[in-house]
Parts: sequence; structure tokens; C-alpha cells
Amino acid sequence: MAPKKKGGGKKGGGKGKKEEGGEGSADMGPAELLKRAAWRIESLERQLVWREEKVSQATAAQKELRDRVLQYHADFAKEKEEVFDVAADMTRQYKGMQEELLGRINMLEGRINEQNDQLERARLQLEETRREKAQELARKDAEIAEQKQKMEDMAVEFGEMLKETLDRMSERIEVSNSSWEGDAGAGVASRLKEFQTGAVQA
Repeated sequence: MAPKKKGGGKKGGGKGKKEEGGEGSADMGPAELLKRAAWRIESLERQLVWREEKVSQATAAQKELRDRVLQYHADFAKEKEEVFDVAADMTRQYKGMQEELLGRINMLEGRINEQNDQLERARLQLEETRREKAQELARKDAEIAEQKQKMEDMAVEFGEMLKETLDRMSERIEVSNSSWEGDAGAGVASRLKEFQTGAVQA
């Protein structure tokens, strides 16, 4: 838009009209008219140059703005692609870690189940061993009790045999003693009776 002239322009225009219809226009020669036309052309050329500079500046600013917008779009697309790549990489890593953890969990669960089975087998074997030991101890206790009973029976039987033997010997000594005379026979019978009493008490 051309810069507006100051208020003097209108006055000048009015004056020009007045001069055209009056005596002033008649006084102006061709040289003066050419000079004024040249000034007018120069003014219009200056206005044209000024407008061209403004248009050039606006075009340069528009180009710069367009370049910035294109650069922003390019940066945004690049950043979006980088974010997508990072997200995809993190997703792959997450899935890989998840699969690895699931594998380790399954392996550990298998080991735990195997160890539980081994522990159960060991517990059953321990119970079986304890049961066998208890049975063995019961058999040993029974054998000891049986042997003790046999020993007691043998001791009683031996005592009865010894008593019977001593009784027979006593009878024989008494029979023989009746034919003896003196203290010798009586002393032997007394000692035999004391031995028999001691054996019975034992």
C-alpha cells in the first residue's frame, strides 16, 4: 500500500485544478510540465522500489518461516521415528526378559517339585528305617528276655539238681556216719550240712 501524502497533496491538487482553469496553467510551459511529470514518475518509482523491497522482505520471511516449518516437521518425524524405535526396542527387551523370567520360574518350579519329591522319598525311607529299627529292637528285647528267662530257668534247674545231689550225698553220709565212731564222722556231716545250706541260699 503506497504511503499517503500529507495534507498538502489535496491542496496542491485543488490548486492544480484551479491553475488549470485559471491563469496559472496558461503561464506553465512544456518544460515545467515535463519537470513536474518527471518528479511524479520519480516518486512513483520510489514507491515501487519501496513496495518491491517490502514484497521481497515478506517473501524472504515467508520462505524462512516455511523452511522452519519444514525443519520442525522433519525434526518431529525424526523424533517420532526415534521414539518408535526406542519403544520397539524396549518392547523387544521386555518380551525377552519376560520369556527369560518365565523360563527361570518354570525351571525353579521344576527343581522345587523335584526336591519336594526327594524330600518325601527321604521322609518315607526314614520312617521305614525307624520302623525297621523299632522292630529290630523289639526282636532283640524279646530275644534278651527269652535268654534271661532261659538263664533263670537253667539257674533254678541247676539249683534243684544241686540240691538233689546234695540231698543224696547227705543221705549217703548219714548212712556211712552211723557206722563211724568218734568225732571225725560227725565233723564231716556237719561241714556237708553247712555247704548244702550255703548252696541253697545262693
